[in-house]
Amino acid sequence: MTASAAIALYTGLNVIIIFALIWQVIAHRRREKITLGDGGFPPLIRAIRAHANATEIAPIALIGLIVMAMANAPLWAIHVGGLSLTLGRALHAYGLSRDEGASFGRMVGMVLSLTALLWIGVYCIWLAL
Repeated sequence: MTASAAIALYTGLNVIIIFALIWQVIAHRRREKITLGDGGFPPLIRAIRAHANATEIAPIALIGLIVMAMANAPLWAIHVGGLSLTLGRALHAYGLSRDEGASFGRMVGMVLSLTALLWIGVYCIWLAL
């Protein structure tokens, strides 16, 4: 597998995660007939936050993975960041979409996502120096 293929894999997986989160918001809106805002409906509020959280984190991490590949990072380093990001986003989305409070998926998902961001950021700086 090349660095480009690895980035394509993690980009594709994260796009599908975000697509599923968008679909979840749409389904809640249609079922509850809420066209704007959240209507104070807790499942829709959670779905909106799960989608927003993914779109706040995934794009910058994926850009970082691209930069790592452009700077000739080893494939294993790209996989560490990409796998941590993707697993973290999936777990966080599942946990936030299902439970109102703290949950295993939400906690572990956020830890993995933040670890991915830190790994990618530090590795990009390392490659620049």
